[in-house]
Amino acid sequence: MLTNEDFIDLNSKFYTSCRPTARIFNLLTIPTFIFALIILGYLDLFPLKVEIHSVILIGFIYIIYLFFIKHNAYYVSCKFKTNYQDLVFNLKNYINANTLTIGDTTKANGSADDFLKDYTSNIRNTNFSSIASGVFPTLGILGTFISIAYSMPDFSSGTSSALEKEISLLLGGVGTAFYVSIYGIFLSLWWTFFEKIGMSRFEHDTFIIKENTKTFFWTKIDIESINIKSNLENFQRMSDVFEQITSKNILDNINESIEKRVTLLEDIIQKETLLSSQVSNNIKNNEDLSNVITSMTSNISLSIQNLEAQKQLHQTSTENLNKNVNNLNQTLANLSAKNLEEIYVNIIKSIETMKNETDKIGWRFHKELDEYDSKFSEKLKNSLESIDEQTVKIVEDLQEFKELSK
Repeated sequence: MLTNEDFIDLNSKFYTSCRPTARIFNLLTIPTFIFALIILGYLDLFPLKVEIHSVILIGFIYIIYLFFIKHNAYYVSCKFKTNYQDLVFNLKNYINANTLTIGDTTKANGSADDFLKDYTSNIRNTNFSSIASGVFPTLGILGTFISIAYSMPDFSSGTSSALEKEISLLLGGVGTAFYVSIYGIFLSLWWTFFEKIGMSRFEHDTFIIKENTKTFFWTKIDIESINIKSNLENFQRMSDVFEQITSKNILDNINESIEKRVTLLEDIIQKETLLSSQVSNNIKNNEDLSNVITSMTSNISLSIQNLEAQKQLHQTSTENLNKNVNNLNQTLANLSAKNLEEIYVNIIKSIETMKNETDKIGWRFHKELDEYDSKFSEKLKNSLESIDEQTVKIVEDLQEFKELSK
């Protein structure tokens, strides 16, 4: 960030002793003196014949000159130098507000010309200063024609002596009317002379400002130099990288890395092939297990059907037994003790026989269930163990594949 101490050199070179009031006095000296002579000529205090209309028109041009005088570069250049403190304050704020850092250097992203153009735009009105040199002669010519028109006689006299007198009045009026044009042209020359002096001094002052503040602003040359320096550094880095890449060790390392990658890729392909075959085997084992489960399910269904049939047979035997018992009860009354004993013995045998048959049916049913459970459990256990082994192997292969891929 800039401070006032950074502008010490500019202060020593920009020092001035000019006073704006003195510049105004210089600009008014000759035009006022000439206007005073015109007034003295009208009052017959100076040997110059001037009519009242010429005095009025010249006075009007003089007033217009007074209005334009504060926009003359001769006066404005002095006013510009006397506002040095305000100039430095605004220039410092402009630079600090537009700082840009490139690399290790910080400067303002702008130019002294842009700042001076904005700063001086409020000191004077350039529109007035640009038309002033053309306004004064134009007003002089206009005043001349007005004077001629005002002093023009009507030429209505009938005698030659009266006509000569009117012509004399016309020529006298025309003579004084040209004073207006002369005064306007003189003011134009006077204005242009001091305008050029003021512009040359202003250009000199702005040159001093730009020379003493050029280190505060980025220039096209600075940016191009930094760009060229950056490009050279990048080119040097690229050269170093290229040398490292083209060195024998790097090429050998690259070839070795490529060979390792090829070997690794072949191992991965083999692992993938093995994994694919194992997955296929697992799928086949799963299909076989599914077929076994289906077969076992059908056998269970068949056994259940057989048990249902045996149950139905047992139910029929029970019904027949009940029927025989009922018949037996009906005939017991007619039987003797001996017959009853024989019948009882036969019944006992029949009951024992039925009990044996029932036990055989139950034993067969439990045996078939036990055989079915043992076979099914063994096959299911083997299948699950096979699936667990294959799953563990697949997970290990996947982990190994993941490690190889890294």
